[in-house]
Amino acid sequence: MLDARSSHLDEEEEEERPEVDYISNLPNDLRQEILLKLPIRELARTSILSSKWKDSWISVPSLIFEENSNESRLIDMVDNVLMARHSSILQFKLVSKYPCNTAISRWLLFLHENGIKDLQLNFSDEERCSIPFLFFSCHALERVNISCCTINVPDYFQGFKLLRTLSLEKFELTGISIGNLVSSCPLLECLVLVDFVQEGYLHIVASNLRDMKIDGDFHDLCLETPKLVSANIYLHSVDDQSYELFSVAKAGKESNLTRALGCLHNIQKLELDGEFMQYLAMGPTPKNLPTIFNHLTQIHITIWALDENEIATALCLFKSVPNLKVLNIQFGDYWDEDRPLVQTLQRSKATKYCSLFKCLEIVNIINECDPEFSLRGTEFILEFAEFMLSTTPVLQKLNFVGFEDSMGLVRKLECISKLSTNAEIGVISGKE
Repeated sequence: MLDARSSHLDEEEEEERPEVDYISNLPNDLRQEILLKLPIRELARTSILSSKWKDSWISVPSLIFEENSNESRLIDMVDNVLMARHSSILQFKLVSKYPCNTAISRWLLFLHENGIKDLQLNFSDEERCSIPFLFFSCHALERVNISCCTINVPDYFQGFKLLRTLSLEKFELTGISIGNLVSSCPLLECLVLVDFVQEGYLHIVASNLRDMKIDGDFHDLCLETPKLVSANIYLHSVDDQSYELFSVAKAGKESNLTRALGCLHNIQKLELDGEFMQYLAMGPTPKNLPTIFNHLTQIHITIWALDENEIATALCLFKSVPNLKVLNIQFGDYWDEDRPLVQTLQRSKATKYCSLFKCLEIVNIINECDPEFSLRGTEFILEFAEFMLSTTPVLQKLNFVGFEDSMGLVRKLECISKLSTNAEIGVISGKE
């Protein structure tokens, strides 16, 4: 009887016991982690769960807006979210096909007042955003990523003293040169400049820069970046006669190769496109570069025209890379069929440079331009492959990347004598 009464009381207590709200009682750092993974619309809706969730979402340090349905709706949403904030905003990212020019100033004012450190503004190329002067008052910035914009730098700008990453794509800069903008950021470690026009001289001075990508339209390049580890340099076009005239005007002075690459003392990885190689080949070719790139182990290079100036420029570069281990090389699809590559190499005295490949372990011969290239250029590619096989004592792998008839090339090289007994010839379907 007592057991029955006790059991009945236990059931009543169980019914009266309040349910535990496990969602609301999650640790704050875990709630923040969940909120950081949610789209901005879902982020705001979490406020209905409890007061704790509301406090968490209005204090989340990162805001990411990706909305393209309607410009006015996007502006209203950003305004409402910012108005609800009561704490610092460390990261603000906006991806929109609309320029939002009517609202960007007040957003930047709010971000400036709330200590923004990471600013990412990515717009559509159809209608570029005009970045207001308030942007240059955000002195706490450590990372900037802006695309499709016009940037007018005010006279009072003294630089971003804490900035470590600067990425500008499809941009127009006025009021200051690109070089002056970069040099005003003394802590800069990563620089990305894509789809831009720099009339004349592009001078990059950055003592702490470690990673760099330059892909634009410029007439001349000088790099003073002693700590640079990785560099990708692409030039849009050198067909304009002004490039030749610009280089000829400097003839008898410093070569393009020396001016652009001569100060890269710590470079480890280097990628140069065909147009930039053509630019480097303009004007005098130095006998030796002033710097030995002892740390450089990987080069990706494209050679378009295959004239003696380009070959000599490439060989001059290789002379200063004694520890090269990986060579990715791509050729243009228009060469002089009456002047085979081997003869060009011989005229450039390439044979005396063969010892420079003493550390080379991997060669990737890449075709990306024309799927028919391998059919028209078989003999040409074979010449180069045979040259590399005969001058690389520790070669482990020579790969044909992206060619239509790669196996045919491999079969034709099976009987070629190799300087390295461990060298293998392989095929890769696409770019490595």
